[in-house]
Amino acid sequence: MTAIVVLGDLLVCALLLLASIGVIGTEPTTRAEETAAWQSAGQLYFGWLVVGAASFAVLRMPKALLAHVSTMLLSPIALFVLLLLLASGLD
Repeated sequence: MTAIVVLGDLLVCALLLLASIGVIGTEPTTRAEETAAWQSAGQLYFGWLVVGAASFAVLRMPKALLAHVSTMLLSPIALFVLLLLLASGLD
């Protein structure tokens, strides 16, 4: 079960990132649209984190809860580090 939770969370994080930069859906063309896209992605991210954590806590699934929270908190950090490494390698 925890593997499914981790894979689902990684998929959601990747989709939200792609949606926030305009790869999925409409590409933001103005600064206001870009800000709105990032805010929407952030709200969906935190909603997914909170609802998932509450659901796993209510269902008494501690391993899935730990996997969900750790994946949701560590995946943005890992993506940021990966983007920094890619950007520094392109120079």
